[in-house]
Amino acid sequence: MTNIRFDLKELLGHFDDIGEKRWGILIDHKKLEKIFAPFRKGVAEFSLRHLDLIRKDWGFINFWKLPKLSEDDFVCLKGVFVDIGPRDEKVIDLLYDLVKNIEIVSCILRFVDPGNYGIISPPVENILCTRGKHQIEIYINFLNELEILKEEFEFERIADVEMSLWALANLINNDFFQNDPIFNEIIHTYEQTANAVKKIMADNSLEKLKNEKPLFKAELFWTSDYELAGIIAGRELELFTREKCNAISNKKNKPRKKYIFSERVKQLKNNKIISKEGKELIDKWWEYRGKLVHDKEPKPSKNDVKKMIEGMSDLFRNINDEMQKRFSI
Repeated sequence: MTNIRFDLKELLGHFDDIGEKRWGILIDHKKLEKIFAPFRKGVAEFSLRHLDLIRKDWGFINFWKLPKLSEDDFVCLKGVFVDIGPRDEKVIDLLYDLVKNIEIVSCILRFVDPGNYGIISPPVENILCTRGKHQIEIYINFLNELEILKEEFEFERIADVEMSLWALANLINNDFFQNDPIFNEIIHTYEQTANAVKKIMADNSLEKLKNEKPLFKAELFWTSDYELAGIIAGRELELFTREKCNAISNKKNKPRKKYIFSERVKQLKNNKIISKEGKELIDKWWEYRGKLVHDKEPKPSKNDVKKMIEGMSDLFRNINDEMQKRFSI
């Protein structure tokens, strides 16, 4: 276990420096927060004039383009920001209908209520791999993720979490900062720790794979991490042989035995579920699995693991067919 700890909150103090060095100009967050604060108290209403104030911010127009609107378009927003709560889907919907851009919606909400809202943009969205069926759902999921990080790293505001993530994304995705010792240390700490940011990213990335069969997961991982793919396949080999041996015992009304792996493979061969060649293949794949799990040399090659996964898929299908013929299972 490593003793180093990644602290996302540290990035907040570097936000201005990173932004100015990388982009040359930033949104005047503090100025816009001050202008937009009265909306929450009902002292002022959001209007075309306020949208123009955003439009005139050089940092804003460097990233976003506002639509053309009239004063009448803002009638629907009267009073909606008074005591606005976190992740208010009704307000998000209204703003999205008005400006047709979720990033601009997030900017407005961030200035109105930085305690509960942050700006969603490609750098921060990608670093978390935020998912959703549509733009509004993606933004709400994003805010939920920021809330998790707020608690984890003890931030005071959601906006500060988002700013820290934006700074982090700019550090790790650009070679621009590689010669800066302070930033290099932050990047190194991020890369060497299983921190909360990475955990959210991993959960989002793997969400769609959670119900997939292990062999399919192994095949998907093969390109990026063939050793992990081989370990996943090895685990499936163990579970599959156990399942088939238990099925044979049940069909023959015999008690299940906790066979070790090699005995299970022998049982499948003795029951003529697999051939001699099939047993030899399984033994070879089990050897691959052992070397990968225990990091023993010589390890199987990437191509060996590919043939293992493909071969297991074919053999499992043949075993299932043979079990159906012999035992009707």
